[in-house]
Amino acid sequence: MVPLFSLGISNHGLWSADEPRVGEIGREMALTGNWAVPTLNQKPFLEEPPLYYGCLALTFKVFGGPSDKVARIPSALFAFASVIAAFFITNFLLGPRVALLAGIILATAAEYFRVAHWVIVDNALTFFVICTMGLFIAGYLSQSNKKKFLCYILLYVSCSLAFLTKGFIGIVIPGLGILAFLVAEKNLKEILKMRLWLGILIFIVVVLPWFIALWHQGGKEYLNVFLVHNHLQRFLPVNMGASISGSISGHHHPFYYYISELPLGFLPWSILLVPVLYHAFSKARNSHLPSEKGHRFAKCWFFAGIIFLSIASTKRTLYLLPIFLPIAMLTASYIDYTLGSQPLKAIDRVFIWIFGILLLTFGLGLTPIYFYIKKAYLGGTTDSLSILVVLISILITALSFAAIWYLLHGNMKRYWISVHIPIILVLAFNLAVIWPILDRAKNFMPFCQQIMALVPADQPLYAYRPDETLRGAVPFYTGRYLIEMQDIGNVVTTLQKKEPFFIVIRDQKATLEKELSSTGGLSILVKQEMGTDRELLILSNKAQSTLTMPYPFKKRELKDRSVSSGRN
Repeated sequence: MVPLFSLGISNHGLWSADEPRVGEIGREMALTGNWAVPTLNQKPFLEEPPLYYGCLALTFKVFGGPSDKVARIPSALFAFASVIAAFFITNFLLGPRVALLAGIILATAAEYFRVAHWVIVDNALTFFVICTMGLFIAGYLSQSNKKKFLCYILLYVSCSLAFLTKGFIGIVIPGLGILAFLVAEKNLKEILKMRLWLGILIFIVVVLPWFIALWHQGGKEYLNVFLVHNHLQRFLPVNMGASISGSISGHHHPFYYYISELPLGFLPWSILLVPVLYHAFSKARNSHLPSEKGHRFAKCWFFAGIIFLSIASTKRTLYLLPIFLPIAMLTASYIDYTLGSQPLKAIDRVFIWIFGILLLTFGLGLTPIYFYIKKAYLGGTTDSLSILVVLISILITALSFAAIWYLLHGNMKRYWISVHIPIILVLAFNLAVIWPILDRAKNFMPFCQQIMALVPADQPLYAYRPDETLRGAVPFYTGRYLIEMQDIGNVVTTLQKKEPFFIVIRDQKATLEKELSSTGGLSILVKQEMGTDRELLILSNKAQSTLTMPYPFKKRELKDRSVSSGRN
């Protein structure tokens, strides 16, 4: 697992939308030494508490300064630590073989794997939630009062750290999972043994210093932004949240959003979700074995979490990460069940066959996919890497054929070994080959290099209606903060001063470019395509030759194009 988490963390730049923002917040924290209030482009950013940003800032200090080469180290470490914790928890509940399978399934689930190589706070949140749940079940099943007491104390510490990572969700998800499990166990008396008053005391000791620092630096306003705007409003329905805080946060989706997003995020293992859930709720399945408590614990953790996340108005696929382990445990338990001597049911055979055939299809399609992406971003020339890709594709296809062969002959152990290896190969292939290619269209570095080359260091750098991505990327790569302009009248007023004026935008469908065209006198100095629907532009009242970059590293000179003339 170590190579899988370390590979690919430094071979591409910070990608939108989250990485530039989070990376810059960590850079500013390391630069200013303000460990209490995260800032983005020198403005308070209070969506999350500062724990993860502090880890990122410390990483930058240890490695000699901010760099996208080291920015993903905290995420990779938290993600790897979560897999290790997952192994120990599952081993404690369901045995070593299921534990090994659960660790592999968690590490190779599509969204977990992606976010593990992403600069974002959710990796740390997932780690602390997993630790919290593991400490609870260890304390709950312990016959020693001393061990039970110690586990519950550590549970409260871990839960408090989860709060300092991403707020109340770090308390609510484990809290609901634990409550659901105790209800299912018909043992609510355990709550008395947990000494909730002690948990409240530990939470206050751990978290109160940060609230005091927040109040000291920003008073009631900072607390209101964090507690109301970024927590209460994100949970409540859109209209109700807007009426409370006066604004609406993004990522609002209907309650059924995760019905489609969970299968996508948990690929390829989500192909097995139907038989996994059927097996998990089958009354005929080993209901009298001690491991049944482990299955009940996983089910309560998962369903309590997904119901809560579905009720909340703000939704993203990566919010599912704290409940990936329980569904990975159930999937691992199901795979372990198929290794038994009993004949498989019809529902098992259908989905296991689908799993193998889809993996074979991907193996056959890997080479065409690679050449399509390469042609789109690099021009499609053949080199030694192309030959390696073909060989990897052949290997994955051969292993998939072998898996189908073993399935035909009823050798489930070799079948599952044969499908695990291609999955790991595909993920490693994406890290080492595909992501560096995609980086050509997603890297902010070439654009920021043009800013440093064209905008004198003694001139102010403006940004028109910058989003969080632009407010993060430009300062991170240039060390220069943006003067933000939200109103076109401010642009006109500044232009009337007849002083050198440079402004950057991150545009979609030329919307901002058209607004700036109404001011007159601005010329495009640099225009860079970012992905399929975004553009980065540098504009100035100083006419210069225009540099258009369809993708970074793929440049061509064009004649000057004036925004005000309408010829762009």
